[in-house]
Amino acid sequence: MIVSAGKILQLTRAKDWRLSFVPFIIGCVYLWLWWFKIPLTGSSLLLFLLSFITTFGFAALGYFINEFFDKAIDARAGKANRLATLPYIYQALLFIACMVVTFLPWLWLPKNKNTFLLLGAELLLFLLYSLPFPRLKAVPLISGFIDSGYAYVLPLVLSFYTYSLFTGNTNLQMIYWLAAAVFFIGFRNITIHHVNDIFKDMRAHSRTLPQLLGVTATNYLLLILFAQEILLIVIWTVLLALQQPLFWAWLLIYPVVIILRYRSIAGQFQFNFISIEPVRHLTDPLYQYVFPAFTLLLAITVDYKWMLLVPFHIALLLTPPMRTIATEIIYWRSVSFKYAAIRTFTAIVIVPTGAAVNYTIYFLFRAFGVNLRKQNLSALSFIKKKLHLK
Repeated sequence: MIVSAGKILQLTRAKDWRLSFVPFIIGCVYLWLWWFKIPLTGSSLLLFLLSFITTFGFAALGYFINEFFDKAIDARAGKANRLATLPYIYQALLFIACMVVTFLPWLWLPKNKNTFLLLGAELLLFLLYSLPFPRLKAVPLISGFIDSGYAYVLPLVLSFYTYSLFTGNTNLQMIYWLAAAVFFIGFRNITIHHVNDIFKDMRAHSRTLPQLLGVTATNYLLLILFAQEILLIVIWTVLLALQQPLFWAWLLIYPVVIILRYRSIAGQFQFNFISIEPVRHLTDPLYQYVFPAFTLLLAITVDYKWMLLVPFHIALLLTPPMRTIATEIIYWRSVSFKYAAIRTFTAIVIVPTGAAVNYTIYFLFRAFGVNLRKQNLSALSFIKKKLHLK
């Protein structure tokens, strides 16, 4: 039995984490490049690549541990557990692979005793959450704290501390408010996960917070989490912008995108069912797509050579199938350098620029109550129609 890379990604439920919280953590890494004014050199590029590898490793390892100890419970609940379909020898090899990808980069990444404390805390939370005893995953409220800690807060602190060691500036002050905000982001997302699995959890006799609270109280909980998350992000943005004025742009982008997102779905939900409506993911695209793109641009302002990360980011954090990426790389190697350069320029510059212009026009019209997509009109056609021009 041969386990392909795609199979490994399925077994570690990469679909759940590769396009959810990993882009946010990498977006934070871009931010550290800008904050610490790190130029692109051989050592800084290696630092980034090793950071990326260990981030993937931690995400895969966390899901592996969770899936491994959930096999019997998932069977009772009728949940799919892909790991249970794999022979034990391959489970052992997959575990070893996850450990290697997670911890091998730390042979070269900057570290000290605090780093080992953070790494140990991450592993401890994995185990406390998943082990049959104490299995804190089954304890309402506490499970949310632990999930937020190992999936969001600790990776954020660890990444910042690693880059601060690289530059010799170990002041953690700039991430206190951000760490608090991502805790609420994580708590909201695990609450949503529990809502999605509520009937399966009931069949498995697993008690979760939404079961205890009920629909109305869960709705209010999500609203409180949203309010805390947004408030803390705004406070953090202001404090950061007071030190680095370029960051004031995020204070404009953040609320504008939230308002536009809200307006696009405002008529599609009822308050009493907010916990199962699209509005529960109101801010998620900001952290998954907008924030990483913005911070990557910030990094490029430090050193234009960080543009090297643009195709890397598009390929690994925006394009779902890894096999497509591999096929594309093989294809590019078989064509002329000139044609490959044209394709690269189109993918990196022309397509994103065109998309940015089109979406800017679209959302500008949406701000005035006009949905060009719904009317199937271009901006020019709409203006001509209003002016009664042919």
